[in-house]
Amino acid sequence: MAVLVAVVVGVAGCGIADTGVSAAGPPVSGGFTESSGRLLRVYFVTRQGTWPVSRPALDGDLLPQAMAALRAGPTAAERARGLGTELPATAQPFKATASGGRVELRLPWQVRELPAVAVSQLVCTAATAAGVTVVDVFEPRTDDTPWPVRCDPGGAAVPAEQEGAS
Repeated sequence: MAVLVAVVVGVAGCGIADTGVSAAGPPVSGGFTESSGRLLRVYFVTRQGTWPVSRPALDGDLLPQAMAALRAGPTAAERARGLGTELPATAQPFKATASGGRVELRLPWQVRELPAVAVSQLVCTAATAAGVTVVDVFEPRTDDTPWPVRCDPGGAAVPAEQEGAS
């Protein structure tokens, strides 16, 4: 009880008068935020798996910008922090286009020829940039039937659940 009285007396006698509410002005603006639409999220690789990084984006479609950033690889600062890529160093292009709430990702490689983490880099970067859940992966030398995948919360490409499946 004595401690409580001492605390109340100490707080009451601090000498700071109540000033009431003051207007603070408009909120801060101009920084990059996910909701501003001016950030790209690109997935690179660490020893633990994929790791997203944010990059400033230009106005316009984020998907081609994100895929170009993925293809360019991590910056020197990102490499110094241990980020890398498992995508093959090749001149063969891959193409991602968004349509109908999905991304069509056309690869120059067979998925089985890539490390799983490279597929995750591609799928998660494409899905995040386009704001979609499902990425239809097309491989060369196939019957042009896509492999529907999604990016799970851990940054890994996993099969998309088929609509109507239980």
